[in-house]
Amino acid sequence: MASDAPGTVTYTLKATRTKISETTEPRVAGESCVTNRGTAATEDLKIVVQVQYKTSSTPFTDLPGASETEVLSQQLAAGETTCYPFEIRFTPVSGAQYRTVTKVTATNLSGHLGEEYGPEQAAGFNLPGELAVPIEVDAVADVKDVPICPEGLICIIDTPGTWRFTNSGSVQFAVEIQNSLTVCNSTVLLNNTATLVEEDSQEQRPASASAKISIGPCPAPNCTRTIGYWKNHPEMIPPLLPVSLGTGAGKSILVTDASQAVNVLKMKVYGSSSNGVTKLYAQLLAAKLNIANGSDSAAVASTITSADSFLVNSNWQDWSALNAAERQVVLGWKTMLDRYNNGASARGIAQNERRTSFFESKITHLFHC
Repeated sequence: MASDAPGTVTYTLKATRTKISETTEPRVAGESCVTNRGTAATEDLKIVVQVQYKTSSTPFTDLPGASETEVLSQQLAAGETTCYPFEIRFTPVSGAQYRTVTKVTATNLSGHLGEEYGPEQAAGFNLPGELAVPIEVDAVADVKDVPICPEGLICIIDTPGTWRFTNSGSVQFAVEIQNSLTVCNSTVLLNNTATLVEEDSQEQRPASASAKISIGPCPAPNCTRTIGYWKNHPEMIPPLLPVSLGTGAGKSILVTDASQAVNVLKMKVYGSSSNGVTKLYAQLLAAKLNIANGSDSAAVASTITSADSFLVNSNWQDWSALNAAERQVVLGWKTMLDRYNNGASARGIAQNERRTSFFESKITHLFHC
């Protein structure tokens, strides 16, 4: 990249989803059917289903973590029957037998008012293969990416953020590199680390890449600079203002701050980039900034004088009213100023003489840094 112009590095992040391992987790599922055989609706109805196990030498014991409790807000009316589904996953015990114990309680059973009381029932079960359910872990992952900008440069990501992947895929983004401290004639590394974070386990998987950035030599002192340079370095503009586009009278535009200058250079406020006067504004402003910054003005002095005189009486809104010959003159001034701002050599530019009924423009050479 040139030392006074931005460059761009484009990254493509690719996430590949791979099955690390596969495990299964047994479960027992069913339903508990409850009938209220009393004469009043139940109160504080609760159902607890507990998985128990036993080996050949032990009695049935509660399997830790293998239970499900349901406190019901909808009570059973007298004589009503309702079934409640349950599903309990658990870690098996080698060689064990299993059963579920379901206990149903209410607090208004006769003889036990105010206490949780009720019947319980056990049902044995086995673990056939069809009840083994695959459990998917880390099905989703987020990828974050933060380039580490070399000292003296500014790195701007066009679409910063975190990207979510549910399968293999890729995302592309660009990083614009700006030379904030005029690092010249050197090579630096733009180091970049992308980190994938698994959603369930929160395991982090980083991957890094580096881009080599070659920075050209600094411009010689007082060289001309393009409109691209000035609009990307607005901090350099204020000391060079004010600048008048025109002699200061009539329809002239007085540029007094960096924001206004950038608007002129971007060609989006005072007309558009298809408007010849708008183009002239941008190149004339850049030329005057270059001259204010110390560049030799001899090559374009007459062009600037002619352009300034024109802009006293005509602005971007008058472009459509100009005839073909008048437009050619305006575009001629714009072209000469553009070449001046780009630092073209005298040999690379032919003499340009254009005459109309109201202006004369004569440029024989341009200053070259």
